[in-house]
Amino acid sequence: MLVGMAGVMPVQAAGIGAGATAVDRPMESSITNQDGVAVRLADFAGAPVLVNFWATWCAPCIAELPALARAAAALAPDDVTILLVSIDRGGAVKARPFLDEHGAGHLPMGFDPKARLSREMGVRGLPTSFLISADQTKQWEFVGPYEWDKPEMLDQMRALLAE
Repeated sequence: MLVGMAGVMPVQAAGIGAGATAVDRPMESSITNQDGVAVRLADFAGAPVLVNFWATWCAPCIAELPALARAAAALAPDDVTILLVSIDRGGAVKARPFLDEHGAGHLPMGFDPKARLSREMGVRGLPTSFLISADQTKQWEFVGPYEWDKPEMLDQMRALLAE
């Protein structure tokens, strides 16, 4: 289900119609990237980003990893980055090999072992993903697993970003 953020009208899932919501969360917490460098979502400004919060112990998260990897390839011409943010307490040591095993190790990764960014963004369950516009003024929240690589979903994301 695609839902709006707190205090705004909900947006709806792909195929039903959706509306943009203004980003009302600061998104200031840093995470560690795959190179061990602290980054913030602001570092991704200039291109749209799909931020997927997941964990190695989350079965629906694991199930959608291959679809996210295929969606990344399909969205590359649109300059959309898919950023996988693990909230595993073991951080990169635990999550990185897991992503490699599940065919998603080539995607940009972030590690949020203290769940600071996920709390800041209001994540209440996993998987939760945020599609953020290139100028970071709009975002859409996707709660639950999705078939990210299906043509309808790819078209929906492109349509949202074109708004």
